[in-house]
Amino acid sequence: MEEVLLSMELEGLPPTVNHLYRSTAGGRRYKTEAGRQYQQEVSNIIKQAYSGTEAYTGSVGLYIVFEVNNRRRWDIDNRVKALQDCLTMAGVLLDDKQVDMLCVERRHTDCSKTHVTLLKL
Repeated sequence: MEEVLLSMELEGLPPTVNHLYRSTAGGRRYKTEAGRQYQQEVSNIIKQAYSGTEAYTGSVGLYIVFEVNNRRRWDIDNRVKALQDCLTMAGVLLDDKQVDMLCVERRHTDCSKTHVTLLKL
């Protein structure tokens, strides 16, 4: 049975990759101010929720449930990168390459929330 490293609920949804990054006319890619702000705020929340003292170095499974309060369609995988980066920024993981299993679900509810569960594999 897998051990839970982290389980938490976040208000709202992470930005999509299209809102997290932009490109210059010359093709250089950079993180947007809104993307940096989101990741800083969420990585601080994750740090507080993480009971470990050091980054986990093994393989993990990442389960994400996006609860949305509208029927607007968007690519479900476009919001995952921001969360993976937050887990690294918070010191929970060394690198998002440790994610060997990924499960992402969208549910329609009354308010927008993101549920994150990280398991040791």
